[in-house]
Amino acid sequence: MSSRKISTQSRKVCQNGGKYFKQFCDSTSLHGLKYITEEKSHWLKRVMWTLVFLAGIFFSGYYCWQMWKKWEDSPVLMSLDSNRYPLKNIPFPAVTICNVNKVSKTKLLRVMEDPRYKNITYDKMQQTLRYMTKLDRAIKNEKELENLSEFYRTQNISSADLFDVLKKSAPSCRDMVMDCIWLGIPAPCFEYFSFLPTDDGICCTFNGAKYNDPELEIESTDHEPLRVSGNGYRMGLALVIDADIEDYSVTNGKFDGFKVLIHTSEEFPDVADRGFVLGPGTETFVGVKGITTFNTEEVAKDVTPARRQCQVEGEQKLKYFPRYSRSACTIECATRLMQERCKCRPYFFKADIGTKLCNLDSYSCISDVYEDVRQNEDKICHCLPPCTDVWYDPEISYSSFPGRGFNLTRTFKRLVAGRNLSSNADSNEYFKSNVAVLHVYYKDKTGVRYKTDIRFGVEDFISATGGLLGLGLGLSFISVFELLYFLCLRWFFPKIKSKSRSRDESLDCNTLPPANKWASTTTVGTNISIS
Repeated sequence: MSSRKISTQSRKVCQNGGKYFKQFCDSTSLHGLKYITEEKSHWLKRVMWTLVFLAGIFFSGYYCWQMWKKWEDSPVLMSLDSNRYPLKNIPFPAVTICNVNKVSKTKLLRVMEDPRYKNITYDKMQQTLRYMTKLDRAIKNEKELENLSEFYRTQNISSADLFDVLKKSAPSCRDMVMDCIWLGIPAPCFEYFSFLPTDDGICCTFNGAKYNDPELEIESTDHEPLRVSGNGYRMGLALVIDADIEDYSVTNGKFDGFKVLIHTSEEFPDVADRGFVLGPGTETFVGVKGITTFNTEEVAKDVTPARRQCQVEGEQKLKYFPRYSRSACTIECATRLMQERCKCRPYFFKADIGTKLCNLDSYSCISDVYEDVRQNEDKICHCLPPCTDVWYDPEISYSSFPGRGFNLTRTFKRLVAGRNLSSNADSNEYFKSNVAVLHVYYKDKTGVRYKTDIRFGVEDFISATGGLLGLGLGLSFISVFELLYFLCLRWFFPKIKSKSRSRDESLDCNTLPPANKWASTTTVGTNISIS
């Protein structure tokens, strides 16, 4: 094909394209295009309308992109559903109390009377329990831990035996709780207490969920979560707790007293990280605000966990916890990593059946894993908060204890009778040095409930982008159909049809007989006609 023929075809295509473009601009509902191709219009006018149309494209495109980013990055919105949510619908919080003293000196001496421990000094056992009750002590102490582990191996004392020593020598709930008042009535609350291992030693949890670890022979009582229907310290929990400072042996702090954590009953009590301090000689009031969240069905159905940034109930099952929570997911993640890296598990984490308890020489490994998870939780564990959740916002205040009129109260009389204390000035001095009072209650008459709902659904996104395109360009569904109509029916299909017609004509030409044959036939016909 010659270059002149190609040039002619290109010119013809451009002319047809320009014709169709002008037809589209003259008839489309898009704003401003008809002025660009208007005949006999000044070139300045055409340039102006071209710039205006391009500005409309930029305006609509920019804000549609912003709308897309908002829809993609934050598809859900948490809004206030009710600030008058009934307290009876919110479970009363669990309260975990850890004595700063992890080991009772009296109990430890009694445990070490066992013949199995005859070759172990009190100081060595005390040093061992210090490592077991505070993980960060193991950091950069690998050599000492290896020596201790080798020593116990030669004495045929296993990690389970050492945990048994800790469990038997830790201050029990009955040792710590001198008096318990629930809903304003003095009552034996020990049926609601559990003596459980935590990351801060073995502690007492009030109103906790059922805990069962058959490997360590630990099982708590099972009961329905407690609830209250009113606010104020008389409608909550009041505890008088005894630190018994003279019995201190292994401590985890530079202070005397307790660490307390307010949490949901199913949540792992990570007291070491989140607990607040309760010192002896103080009366502390913890007024909590109950806060709940829930999600709509549309959130669970239409938005993925990665986009909504929370887990719907039942979406992720945990192996060692009956109900999903972020802390439970993190603990399970840490347990899994400890089993993989350290080939064991600490006594305060549940694990697969048959997983051995960590020996002392593994404590550096589990401490490293724990710190790694604590610092890089989002990268390692990918634990999202639950969409339906409960948490408690505490407000803490305190005063000195006991006051001048304390020895006239019924609480004082119960303590004197129950603990065989004297009612003179010596008992007051003991209270100032050893005893703390804790009140946990709802501060307000109602709780707060938040709802997680879809911020932008597909319908909202289409409506928003349609409005922006209409504002900037006058674009509508009809405009899109017009564009498709001109592309398909007015340009593409006619072009295909034209090519097909050209091909048919070419085939017809190729099937004609040679020129000399036509000439011979004509001659014969002529001769016949003449004659």
